[in-house]
Order: sequence, then structure tokens, then C-alpha cells
Amino acid sequence: MTFEQIRAIVIGRMQQWSGIPSANVDYPNNVAPFDPAGMTIWARLADIPGLSSTPEVGNGPSVRRTGVLVIQLFVPSYKGTLAITRAADTLVQHFEFYSDPTGPFDCYAASAATIGDDGHGWYQVNVSIPYRAY
Repeated sequence: MTFEQIRAIVIGRMQQWSGIPSANVDYPNNVAPFDPAGMTIWARLADIPGLSSTPEVGNGPSVRRTGVLVIQLFVPSYKGTLAITRAADTLVQHFEFYSDPTGPFDCYAASAATIGDDGHGWYQVNVSIPYRAY
């Protein structure tokens, strides 16, 4: 699987998530600047590729690609954690153990990390989802 195929699967899956309004998601290198001002919740998607390997060489090399999806969730500081916790829960339900039917792309157990106040008026929680693709 190519990096472009992985990108297409990840963005397509993220666009299917209904946990927050789709306009409130900042995608990598967006074609227009993203401004979260006035939003009650928003997210930023990052795909961090990991190491590739060649676990099989039988009839030709089979490359396995790994990586981690990191979805940063933000709500205004000092407004509580209910909305961000619910969004994280729906995000985990949407991505955890997802297998794409168009190709060998699998997500695994998700983890959440509370970052807290970022000093710019946003409270942040990061959801990390490891994946593997062939």
C-alpha cells in the first residue's frame, strides 16, 4: 500500500466521523488556513508514518507500513471536559479496530492523553491510533 493510499483511507474515514461538525476538522496542509475562533470543539488530524518492513519475500517483497494517527481534540479552556471526553469516545469507537475493505489497512487499540490547557485558550486531548498497512 502506498502512502497516498493510506492518506486517502485515513482522510476518508475521518470525514465519516460524526462526533463533531466536519467543518471543525483541520486536515494536514489544508488548502485554506484553518481558524478555530468561535468553535466549541475542533480537531486536528496528523498521520505519523512509522517504520516499514518486508516480512515476506516469497513471490516478491511484501512491504508492511506502520504508523500512528494522532487526532488532537480542542475545546475552550475552563468550559469543562464533557464535550471533549464524549468526542474522544466516539472517535475511538469510529477508528479502533477498523479494517478498510478496499485494502489491507488495520487500526488497533486507541490511547488518549490529556494535554490540558495549551496557553492559547484551548484545552487539549490527543487520541492516538496505531495502524498497519500492506
